Amino acid sequence: MKVRNRNLDPERIADFESFRSGILEKIVKNSPLQKILNEIVSGIETLNPSLICTIVLIENSKIKIGAAPSLPKIYNDAIEGVSIGPEVGSCGTAAYTGKRIIVEDISKSPLWKNYKDIALSVGLCSCWSEPIRSHTEEVVGTFAMYHREIVSPTEFDIFIISETADLVSIAIEKSITSTKLLESEKRFRDFFEKNSSVILIVDPVSGKILNANESATSFYGYSHDTLIQMNLGDLNFTNHNHSEEKNINLFDQNKSASSFSHQLASGKIKQVEIFSTPIESNHRTVLFSIIHDVTERKIAEEKVNALLSEKEMILREVHHRIKNNMTILNNLLELQANSHENETVKTSLKEATSRIKTMSVLYDKLYTEKDNNELPLKEYLEPLTNEIISLFPYPVQLNLNIANLKLTTDQLRAIGIITNELLTNSMKYSRNTENKLEIQIKAWQEEDYFYLFIGDNGNGFNFQLANSENQGFGLSLVTMLTKQIHGNLSFNGDKHTEYKFKFPYQKPGSV
Repeated sequence: MKVRNRNLDPERIADFESFRSGILEKIVKNSPLQKILNEIVSGIETLNPSLICTIVLIENSKIKIGAAPSLPKIYNDAIEGVSIGPEVGSCGTAAYTGKRIIVEDISKSPLWKNYKDIALSVGLCSCWSEPIRSHTEEVVGTFAMYHREIVSPTEFDIFIISETADLVSIAIEKSITSTKLLESEKRFRDFFEKNSSVILIVDPVSGKILNANESATSFYGYSHDTLIQMNLGDLNFTNHNHSEEKNINLFDQNKSASSFSHQLASGKIKQVEIFSTPIESNHRTVLFSIIHDVTERKIAEEKVNALLSEKEMILREVHHRIKNNMTILNNLLELQANSHENETVKTSLKEATSRIKTMSVLYDKLYTEKDNNELPLKEYLEPLTNEIISLFPYPVQLNLNIANLKLTTDQLRAIGIITNELLTNSMKYSRNTENKLEIQIKAWQEEDYFYLFIGDNGNGFNFQLANSENQGFGLSLVTMLTKQIHGNLSFNGDKHTEYKFKFPYQKPGSV
């Protein structure tokens, strides 16, 4: 066995550094990986003609020849596809253990017991193998030096085998990165060019169109070459009634889209929404902008808005006419009541007038509201109670505590009439000479129900008797309306008069 000189030779180190610089230049220029691997192997063999070098790659724990131009084909074929392991020659063992394997005599090494015959048959006597690691320390291959004689490595040989393995690692990593980048660019290019959506790549500062896909050229009617000579602002339509800034920052993190009027090559005007997001391309930030044609949607929205305006106008007119008719009916009933001599008839007519006024207040409020389908209970009940009290010529203390609940028109109408009946009853029958009349009205919500409380400080009465067939149309009306809006009523008339209603809370617009 020969013993090598263990002194590092500066000239040989310089030759290796020159070789490595040439390989690194090829790596930077994205030369094919196979070509670089072959040149690494050939270059090391040129620096030391006594060596036979090989680069083995590991795929799925199996050996794949990366570059071995000086090894016989019969030998390469014999180890191609072999699984790595603890006794699979120098390369298979180095890849398995992740450690450098130095075998000075293949014929005597237990690592080569299954492969020494093929190695010796082609004249290979020793083999040193160095693991090739990725940046994540994963073993991706090995770099091996064979000799046709039994020999141990020098310090310079260890330097070369270690540095060359690192050089191969750089080449593999760069190839993987370049391949992934190319695949990513191809996917992006396919997505961009073949996408059915209109897509433009735009400079975020100048608004210049840097690229356009086929859908964009078809939509705008300009050729690709023409579009990429244009600024996005050139597409914006301006006229005397409506002008838009030519250069507008399309990327606003607070906005999901920007709306514009774009003029096509044909002269047609299209309403578009532009969705933009910044991306990095060639070390610069550009906007990836998807353009949606929303012309038909805008036209439909305008029609809907026109119909809604028309509906609102019609509803207001209906409410206005209903209110006017109620006013006429109210005046007729008052005239009839004032001209009638029978007090019972006169009282009935005045009660009917009061009920009509209750509905009139509701329609008056609905008429003035922007949304004709809903009205806060507070805004309805407070003026209604004041209207009812004003009909009586004596003072009363009215305590109101009404939550600002929005109810449906049906609920409001029923509650208005109920309040009118009970408040009128209190004004007519609960007043006494001992105490000033006090009336309390409360409305509030608890979970899925809202409650209405109406009470006074009068002497009370028997509700069941008053609600019999022979007594009280007003109280019968209260009972009927309570059931109509799915509520229930509890009554206490022992000392004072107290009504408590419980109704399911139905928000306006709900089913």
